[in-house]
Amino acid sequence: MPVYTFRLRDGHGDVEDTTGVQFSDRDSALGYARDVVDELMRSREAETRSWCLDVYEGDEADSPIGEIPFASVDPSLDHLTPKYRAMVESVSERKRLLSDVIHTVKGTLMESQALVARARGKPYLASQFGKSTIRGI
Repeated sequence: MPVYTFRLRDGHGDVEDTTGVQFSDRDSALGYARDVVDELMRSREAETRSWCLDVYEGDEADSPIGEIPFASVDPSLDHLTPKYRAMVESVSERKRLLSDVIHTVKGTLMESQALVARARGKPYLASQFGKSTIRGI
């Protein structure tokens, strides 16, 4: 049976599943991902609406077999007309993309500060959240 892994994109640094779960087919994996999205979103729809869960099969970590934008399954938006729901989904996607850019810029700034401090022989932040501050080390 193939192993499926997941990546949560929340705009503040992705959270990746490195272990994975075995399913007999893609539909089962996507159904499981939908259940995970429902659970993560429950009672915090507005906060998580911009998130997205990607599903990967086996070693194909570079291209997802499916992605579930939280806004597309948000039950609190069911009262909206399709036009307005599509607008909310689009704004949610843009919010996540902007948050991704801001997160990347902060990481680059932190890396630059660490490189300058290291070059000057000063103490610097070596890692944050278990990841090296300076890429390639």
